[in-house]
Amino acid sequence: MRKIVLVLLVFIFLMGCGTDRVTVTSEEGDVTVEASGFDSDEWCQAGAQWKMSGSFDEGDTNAQWMIKGLVTSGEFAGLCHVEYSVETPDGQTEIDYYFSEDGESGYFEMDVNGQKFTQEWNG
Repeated sequence: MRKIVLVLLVFIFLMGCGTDRVTVTSEEGDVTVEASGFDSDEWCQAGAQWKMSGSFDEGDTNAQWMIKGLVTSGEFAGLCHVEYSVETPDGQTEIDYYFSEDGESGYFEMDVNGQKFTQEWNG
């Protein structure tokens, strides 16, 4: 859980400072986050991405958030689609996120052993 909080703090720092890369050292290890493709004020800019790599006591972790763009039709119309993938010593995980501009509501979908699970959240 502390790793997730650390990564979120790094994202907040990146977005607030307009920086493309930042490295944070904590008791649990080093985390480097890089942002690219953010060249406009568009809130859901297709092709923009964040990459995170970290070395922790449990091993190396690499993650990527790729913005696919606004969904124009179907169940998730009007929401931003982001593909998230993470590789840890425990294996690979992929999750699709769909969320509103204010981030207060959305969905995430993941495939677990061939079954697709969708969960909604509301602020």
